[in-house]
Amino acid sequence: MNEKTREEIALFRYGMIASLLNGQVNPKDYLEEMEGKIHNVPYYGERKVAAKTMQEWHLHYRRNGFDTLKPKRRSDRGDARRLSPDDKDHILEIRKESLHMLVSVFYEQLIKRGEIQKKQVSYATINRLLKKHKLAGRFVAWPIYPY
Repeated sequence: MNEKTREEIALFRYGMIASLLNGQVNPKDYLEEMEGKIHNVPYYGERKVAAKTMQEWHLHYRRNGFDTLKPKRRSDRGDARRLSPDDKDHILEIRKESLHMLVSVFYEQLIKRGEIQKKQVSYATINRLLKKHKLAGRFVAWPIYPY
């Protein structure tokens, strides 16, 4: 989720609680009315929003301002969630021994050797892991031939 989307979601949330902030409505009636409706939430699509959720948005906004209405970023962002730290280390060690292979071939070799299962770990996950550790691509030591 990019920053623009997070901003759009925060604006939607602000729109939901604006009447509460301005004191224009009876909070109990307003929350009951809004809770029964389906709302088109940016990024998430059509959703119902619980009264308790709107109360939390209201409280967060009053305490800390607009930025608290933005969805939080994942704490494990950019991490391979399908691989344990031991699995990552093991795959990186195997890769260091086989730098001559393309990443796609390396991925297929991991599957053949039973190191990973295709349904559980995607090629993209392995590729991102290797790129992060600068082990993606094919590192070929070309032989030097005298002319």
